[in-house]
Amino acid sequence: MGGFQYLLLFAWLLQKNLAVAVVPLLASSNICKFNPTQTTIALEKPYCFYVSPNAVTVYLYVVMNNATNLTLDQTNTLTSTEGGSKAPYVAAMFSNPNCMDTPTISQIYDFSQVQTTLNKYVVRVGNDENCFNVNPCNKALKSNVAYRFIYVFYNSTPAIVFQSEWSPPIYTKQGKDSGSIDTWPGRRSGGMIVLTSILSVLTFFVLAGLVAAIITSIMAPSTNTETRRHETRTSHTVPQKTDEVAEYATASSISERYSSNLQA
Repeated sequence: MGGFQYLLLFAWLLQKNLAVAVVPLLASSNICKFNPTQTTIALEKPYCFYVSPNAVTVYLYVVMNNATNLTLDQTNTLTSTEGGSKAPYVAAMFSNPNCMDTPTISQIYDFSQVQTTLNKYVVRVGNDENCFNVNPCNKALKSNVAYRFIYVFYNSTPAIVFQSEWSPPIYTKQGKDSGSIDTWPGRRSGGMIVLTSILSVLTFFVLAGLVAAIITSIMAPSTNTETRRHETRTSHTVPQKTDEVAEYATASSISERYSSNLQA
C-alpha cells in the first residue's frame, strides 16, 4: 500500500472519529435568545453529522440525566418511558438536513428571516403541549430537570446507519414560586395581577352603567307636568268658591236679621 493510500485511510479514519464525536448542541443565542426555558430546550439540527445520498430520517431521543436505561428503541414514547425517566423516548423525527444547505452567518443575523431560519436550523424539544395520543410526542419538559439528547439516523429499512454521542446534561430553567415573588416596591404577584384585572373590569362596568343612567335621565322628556298643575289649581279653586258662598250666605242672613229688627 502506497503512501497516498495510507494518507487516504488516515483521513477517512479521522473523519469517522470526528463524526462520531458530534453531539447535539444548544441553538445559537442569536437565534434563540431565551434558551433553555422552563419547559423547552432548542437544539441545532444535525447539519453534516451524516452525509448520504440515500434518504435518511433523523430521530431525536430525549432522556432524563438520572435514567439508567439508555437503550434506543423506536417504539419508546413519552408515556411508556414516563417522560424519559426510565428510558430515552422519541421526541421528534425529520429528514436528514442537507449539509450543503447549512444556514450562513448572514441568515442567522437577518432578523427578517428569523422564523424561516428558526424552523430550518433549530429543533425545539418540548414545543408541543397538545400531543395526546400522538407519536412522537414532543410535550413540554419539566422545570429544573437535566436532560440528555442524541441524534440517531435510520435508513428506509429502518436500520441505524449512524448516531451521534449523547449530549452533556442540559438543565431547563427553574420556575419561581408565586409566593416567593417580591411584591415591594411596585411589584405584584400573579394572583394580585389577576385580582386587580377583575376589579378593574367590574369598576368599568359600574361606571358605564352609571353614565348610561345619567344620560337616560337627561334625555328622557318630562310628562304630565301641566296636567298636574291644572288639577292642583282646580282642587284649590273649588273649596275657595264654596267658602265665598258660605260667607256670602252668612253675611246675608245677618243683614236680614238686622233689617227685621229695625222694622220691628
